[in-house]
Amino acid sequence: MLIRPSTIRPAITFFAIFVAMYFSELASFSLSVDEEVAAFRTDASIWIVQGRWGAYLIERFLITHPVMPLLAPAVFGAGCVAAYLLVMDAIGKDEFTVPEYACFAVFCGFPSWFFIVEFYSNIAAVGIGLFATALALWLIAQTDFSLRSPRFLGAVAAGGFAISIYQSFAPAILVLGIAISILQARGDTEKSVPKFLLRVGILLAGAILFYAMGNAIFRSFTSMRNEYFDSLSQPGFLFQHPVIVIERVLQAMGGAYGLDKGTYAVVLWTIPLMLSLGGWEIFRGSTHSRLLSTAAAFVSLLVPFSLHFLAAGNMPVRSLVGLPIAVWLFVYVAVTSKNSRIRTASAVLLAVALFQFQVIQNYRQASSYLVDKHDTLLAGAIYDRLSVTPGFDAKRTYALSVFGAQPFVTNYPRPPDSTVGHSFFEWDGGNPWRIAYYMKLLGYSNLNGTSEDQVDQTIVRLSTMPIWPAPGSVEIKDNIALIRLGETPSYANQQALARMANR
Repeated sequence: MLIRPSTIRPAITFFAIFVAMYFSELASFSLSVDEEVAAFRTDASIWIVQGRWGAYLIERFLITHPVMPLLAPAVFGAGCVAAYLLVMDAIGKDEFTVPEYACFAVFCGFPSWFFIVEFYSNIAAVGIGLFATALALWLIAQTDFSLRSPRFLGAVAAGGFAISIYQSFAPAILVLGIAISILQARGDTEKSVPKFLLRVGILLAGAILFYAMGNAIFRSFTSMRNEYFDSLSQPGFLFQHPVIVIERVLQAMGGAYGLDKGTYAVVLWTIPLMLSLGGWEIFRGSTHSRLLSTAAAFVSLLVPFSLHFLAAGNMPVRSLVGLPIAVWLFVYVAVTSKNSRIRTASAVLLAVALFQFQVIQNYRQASSYLVDKHDTLLAGAIYDRLSVTPGFDAKRTYALSVFGAQPFVTNYPRPPDSTVGHSFFEWDGGNPWRIAYYMKLLGYSNLNGTSEDQVDQTIVRLSTMPIWPAPGSVEIKDNIALIRLGETPSYANQQALARMANR
């Protein structure tokens, strides 16, 4: 879609809808766990280690300090708007009515997005990746093409770049391709679903190849490894325990599509109903390739979970970038049905669903606000206690040696697959480096994490100290600040105790 005056007003309206859906994110600056590390990061090559060389390029040359308020989520919103306009153009939609605007709120605001929006260091790049995904499919949706045409090569490059930002865009390309093929055929009986799906398959293969070549080049410049990222890749587990993997995937699907409270803390009962109405409308309304269109639509609900099979059935909800697209397809088909009963029922369900989205978002906002208050006050209290501890010198830098965690307790939901509502003083069972980075962000600049030797020097004493906030829960030993936050030792504490027991 070329930029033209007729798209400016819709683009502004779409962005206004995005602002309404994400107002709390745009108007606040609540740090999530991992942001404290990213805020001090000076080397973006961590993304190369994770195979995300596109994210590396964005952080290296475009947004060099991604942990910032307003801009990062705003870039995500701009990416959503641009992607949606490209999709609308690809399906031949030149004029927008209420259904197009209302369904955009699903496209950009389905609750699975919230799990990645909470990370400032990721979200701007993800918005660019979503735009690149839509651009790749828009380039092949307009006319016939040859595999050597500049248009197709541009589509491959755009798709490969999207995957390089986040590998989950690979299944998202397929999901969006299925959506466009169904909606094209629905609006134009001359459009062939099988033909366009073949194009999408060729595009996806080329994009993955482009990504793999770029990944090999970038990885040749670093020898670093990422234990967390490597732990996600367990393809052999599928062959050893296929039943377990399938059970995990089905459980993840049930939560992601709102069948239980485990994922979003709210049962999204409207979503399964709209999926049913949209599926029936696709089957009923297809003029040709009815079975293929219906089968492809329901396959699009499965595709976002394809990476789960390579990760022993366990992937974070934030990886499901194709999920909002799949849900959007069914919702859009339902609310634009020619059957007045389906259209009316879907419109009511969509209104309720959008209200539920806001309930989920506000739960998360409340948890984030309260844990931010908790952590800010706790950091100040710890530093105040440290400053009156015998041996303290404000001109010296101290390493924090921490035992146990100080959990944050609230009656607001804390989704298990999210960092929202979780304290910096409880994550990892009490991680001294996270705590030190967080406190440095608040201005307590003479604090650092501890080395393994420093932990070993203090672990025995830490294990016998009173628990915060009791007197004696903070001590200073040379250049090490000892803090006992909780009763239960973290995994790192347990390892240190074991090392000392063996000496």
